[in-house]
Amino acid sequence: MKFTAAAAITVFGLTAFCCSTVKGVEANELKLRAREKMRKDKVERQLQANDAGLVFSRGYVCITRQQDFAFVIPQQQSIVPTPGQLGELNLLGSSTIQSGGIYDPADVQIIDRLGTSAADNFLTDKRGQFAGQRQPKFIPQKDPGFFFNGECVATQVAGAQILGHSCLLNLCLGGGGYNCLAIYAGSKFVFNPFEQTLVATFEGGKNVVPSLPPSYPGTIIGGTGLFVGAVGYIDVTTITGSTLTPAERFPDESNPNSGSIDANFPQAGYITQKINVVTNVPLPVAP
Repeated sequence: MKFTAAAAITVFGLTAFCCSTVKGVEANELKLRAREKMRKDKVERQLQANDAGLVFSRGYVCITRQQDFAFVIPQQQSIVPTPGQLGELNLLGSSTIQSGGIYDPADVQIIDRLGTSAADNFLTDKRGQFAGQRQPKFIPQKDPGFFFNGECVATQVAGAQILGHSCLLNLCLGGGGYNCLAIYAGSKFVFNPFEQTLVATFEGGKNVVPSLPPSYPGTIIGGTGLFVGAVGYIDVTTITGSTLTPAERFPDESNPNSGSIDANFPQAGYITQKINVVTNVPLPVAP
């Protein structure tokens, strides 16, 4: 029986495609399980809050500019990953650092940015579209005493896939920036910062849209100023995001981790987060 070179190439291609598909299915299953677990936990926390006397709740919106957000990757075994192999990055210990203003949800309008105009389409400089394909229409004036800042560190990873994180955050609500809630968030957090999807563009071609990170819960562990002795919890949901991280992915199904690091093009867009707070102390309205 003859085994030709063409047959060998076909078998190899099918095997690579199969492995890529299996990895994609496994990642989706992890996300679905994490979301279902978070939904159940949220219901349980609400029941516990009602029993514990956490009677004050309010929603806020945090908007973070690109210059106030950083994604820091720890030093790798190799300073420069092998060209075309984003999957070689180990994101254990990587961190996101942010500092954004706090606003009243009634003052923030989110609009679609679907890549239907040249202003929304960054394909020519390899940044793709905005994550979530939405952005704030207008940024209200920021009150320096109302802000949300802190750091989240990846504590469980599988290569470039983040599976869990640990965060220390400050939610400051007035008092010149001295009335702050201290928040700890440590939970499952299934997210690949390099993940992208292809969508049709207004020119009839394809463009890339970065994925938004999942929601995550946090526990209020105290506070300063008027929030001394505060307890409770928060939920943080990202509803708009920036363009791509400075990395390009090639459409090679046989190697889903292929790509190249390209830091010549900065990200664009605002990161918008909804923050729901439930606590035992009164919460002010954001300016």
